[in-house]
Amino acid sequence: MLFLAKAELNQVPPFTPEQSKEIMVQGWENAINYQKQGKILAQGAFAGRKGGCVIWDVDSFEELHSLISQSPIFPFLDMEIIPLISIENCMENTKRVLNAKITQKIM
Repeated sequence: MLFLAKAELNQVPPFTPEQSKEIMVQGWENAINYQKQGKILAQGAFAGRKGGCVIWDVDSFEELHSLISQSPIFPFLDMEIIPLISIENCMENTKRVLNAKITQKIM
């Protein structure tokens, strides 16, 4: 299942600047590992903002929540999760509708 996860920091976490940087590095390392495992398809930080987005490919929303909620900054994030449908799926559905309309016109 594909999900777009958008997150932005909604408050300053109660960490020292050094701890914050260590947490950021660990988070990016985790994201790189998830990408190597095929769980993350794409990711990026928002330029000039404290946030970013990730496209996840996981088995369920529960798995996604489990992975995301492990981050120490999770409680300080505004998060939006959007389920995605593959372009191939969209194309097949559109073709099906188009073919059904053509069939109806013939009859």
